[in-house]
Amino acid sequence: MKAACIILTIIICVAIMAVCVMVKFATDITVDEKKRELQSLGGVNQVAKSIVVIALKDNQSIPIAERFPYVAAIARNSSNSWSFACFASVILVKWVVTSAHCRKKGATHRVLLLNDFARNISRTFPILYWRIHEKFNINTTVPMYDIAVAKFNMEATPMTIKPSTFDDRLVEDCEASIWKTVSTMDRKIYLINDFDKLHVQIASPGRCYESYGIQADESMICIDLSGYDDCFVHEFGPIYNKDKVVGILAAKPKDCEVKFAVFTNVSYYATWILKLTHTTAY
Repeated sequence: MKAACIILTIIICVAIMAVCVMVKFATDITVDEKKRELQSLGGVNQVAKSIVVIALKDNQSIPIAERFPYVAAIARNSSNSWSFACFASVILVKWVVTSAHCRKKGATHRVLLLNDFARNISRTFPILYWRIHEKFNINTTVPMYDIAVAKFNMEATPMTIKPSTFDDRLVEDCEASIWKTVSTMDRKIYLINDFDKLHVQIASPGRCYESYGIQADESMICIDLSGYDDCFVHEFGPIYNKDKVVGILAAKPKDCEVKFAVFTNVSYYATWILKLTHTTAY
């Protein structure tokens, strides 16, 4: 009986010690999670680390990132973890122009710059507010009015960002910025440190109608991507004419065999952008 009491006492002591260790461990996790949350809200490392695979390959394409200093990625946080959402282009210094479908209601969004990312600088900027085109309908299958502008906050990290230009004039020659991504089995998309650019052709609207059943009007641009060997089923960057942003992605190819994509024509919405950003001139 005495031995049994001693054994029971030892078991109780061990159990108490185990509970104490578990409580301490859980407390440490909570503190660490709070630190990560504060870091992500404060701006920086955790956001970039959670949406990118930095070391996928040796970075030999910094010159391409320098060619497109205004290309940005939009990160989204809706469940305590950040994920890549879409690409954008910096305009008017503190604004980005992107697709309206990029914004998710109720989520927090941040801006990550291509040029910073190429140099492994983990710097992101919080988006203060969005301006979505009033006629955009996320439930429609036709990507009309799929455009938005968002103002981001640079006050915590004063710096100079070269913006892309835009105007209401049409162009015939375009260049695509390609910030490559990878997709996991659970369909999450991650940015990688591999960049490319591609001269693209503006195709007739009928080619996108054949691929998607979308009749592209003057507010959209049908882009021929057949000159690029890689599969384009994931999000990809804006198209440019020199430093002028021409289009932002509205409808991407559904499989690797389709070589046409629909872009929202930024020039068509130039006046709308100026009005929404309260800018009086280009």
